[in-house]
Amino acid sequence: MSMPFSLPTNRRQFLRLGFYGTGAGLLGYGSLIERRFPVVERITCPVPERFSGLDGLTVAVMSDFHHDEFHDNALMGRAIAAMNAEEPDLVVFTGDYISHDLQGLDTLGAHFSRIEARMGAYATLGNHDQWTDAEAVRKRIEKGGIECLQNEATTLTAPSGQRFALAGLESIWGGRPDLSRATRGLRSDTPLILGWHEPDPFDLIEDSRLALQLSGHTHGGQVCAPFFGAIKLPAYGKKYVSGLFEGRNDSRLYVTRGIGAMGVPVRFCCQPEIGLITFQAQEDAKSAEVDRIPG
Repeated sequence: MSMPFSLPTNRRQFLRLGFYGTGAGLLGYGSLIERRFPVVERITCPVPERFSGLDGLTVAVMSDFHHDEFHDNALMGRAIAAMNAEEPDLVVFTGDYISHDLQGLDTLGAHFSRIEARMGAYATLGNHDQWTDAEAVRKRIEKGGIECLQNEATTLTAPSGQRFALAGLESIWGGRPDLSRATRGLRSDTPLILGWHEPDPFDLIEDSRLALQLSGHTHGGQVCAPFFGAIKLPAYGKKYVSGLFEGRNDSRLYVTRGIGAMGVPVRFCCQPEIGLITFQAQEDAKSAEVDRIPG
């Protein structure tokens, strides 16, 4: 009776089979499992006494859908459902809804229309959005009920009654960001939350009103090696890969790993993420356990 397959006949063949078998298994896991099931990352963002009116405000942040790449509506459905279950006060999207094909926005609008947030949902554009067609992307996003902020700001009210500004800047890689234009007319004591697709320009901001910058762009690396981290990172996203960081004047930066995948339908050691940020007032914001900016 013939065998249905041939066993390796020596050690080298056995190791080769194990190598390719393990590689295929990891690829299958990264493609079929990890990239398709987002998690909620709950983050406490400390704010100094001058921003104490933001205490208790919850902001959900998502980014980097790249929905034209793989049109993963199941992933988007899970992400929106998970976000709604957290009942955030405010939702902020930080760009790269598509990579290059506007048709990817056609189904995103249906997902966006399901968002539930007391203060609504707002968006900034990413470099891919602006490289493709910024105005067209903006119009299609706003059809889904999302207000897009391009070097613009809106004033909102936190649960405490504190008025604060939410501003959005154009991509530094694909547009012309202008913070002074976005914040024109705001009082000097107005707390500011800023959506800006790329994280690394956080270092350039000297505005003492800034409480938190929300960014994406890096995908958290998308494919990461254990004990090493991100294998490849984009321009303007090499310093701050993911997580919460502290800057000057007690400001904070949060970088989300994003939702989608680009180039290959794989995530490894880098699960898709919905960030849920809760502001917490404290006398000394520096006592909080957050990643420190080098230098």
